[in-house]
Amino acid sequence: MLTHPSNTTTHSSRASSGAAHGHRRRGNGLISVLRLVRLSNSLPAAGLVLLGARLSVGWPWPASVWVAAAAMWMVTAFGYVSNDYHNVAEDRINKPDRPLPAGNLPLWLARALISLLATGAVGVAAWIGWAELGVALAVLALLTLYNRRLKATPAAGNLLIGGLAGCALIAGGVAAQGFEWRAIETLVAPAGLLATFITARELVKTLEDAPGDRATGKRTAAVQFGSRGALTLVAGLALVGSGLSVVPVLRGEYSLAFIGLAWTGVQGPLFLTVIYLWRRATPARIRRCLRLLKCSYWAGLAALLLA
Repeated sequence: MLTHPSNTTTHSSRASSGAAHGHRRRGNGLISVLRLVRLSNSLPAAGLVLLGARLSVGWPWPASVWVAAAAMWMVTAFGYVSNDYHNVAEDRINKPDRPLPAGNLPLWLARALISLLATGAVGVAAWIGWAELGVALAVLALLTLYNRRLKATPAAGNLLIGGLAGCALIAGGVAAQGFEWRAIETLVAPAGLLATFITARELVKTLEDAPGDRATGKRTAAVQFGSRGALTLVAGLALVGSGLSVVPVLRGEYSLAFIGLAWTGVQGPLFLTVIYLWRRATPARIRRCLRLLKCSYWAGLAALLLA
């Protein structure tokens, strides 16, 4: 039986179109997974472990430091995926383009990824030692508590995220030297500086997310205290961070280049954010400030590299 040429062309074009669509769907799925684990944030979190080891013992690093960095990446990625999974309702309002509220990935895949990352982090931490396993389990539990409850608690969740970021630096020193005070002592001030900055940035994020948080009944800092109340907390944290940045310089441990970059690249933008948003905290202005503070994060890492 002969097939009409036009039908052959039509079937062929449909098949090609379907194959191309399937290819795009697979490609978009991979991109969505990478967005879900927030590579631009989770990889730098692993880098904080390496940076902490450098500040603590210099170079080269033992294998335990690299393994700890891998565990930190999995723990951080777990936190981001779990956060998106538990905040689909808010993200439909605040960030509808994210993979889960946009429908680019099914919820079951997010659950599977959460389990996979948690299992991997526990396994890698156990390879280092029992103490590290305990720490990994504690951090996974705290992140789960944050995503389920503390994120909706004014400032408490922000402090937790900031504190965990600061502890990533200390984890590098511990991975290099073990659980000893000499591994932690030199990292207390920079870890505190990092913690105050991350907490402040998280508070600014609550301003961006206020519409969705308010609609879903979450009492974040922005919802509970208003924009000026949240910005007052940001200003206070910037002051504390400015003081902490001086400590290692006065002790002769860090260079003047460190404090110069820390003040101009990190604390300065925090104060500028408070001033800029104090009168009008519109969504567009908040987004500009968050982009600025994203750059400040990298400036802070550069300051520590120059220390």
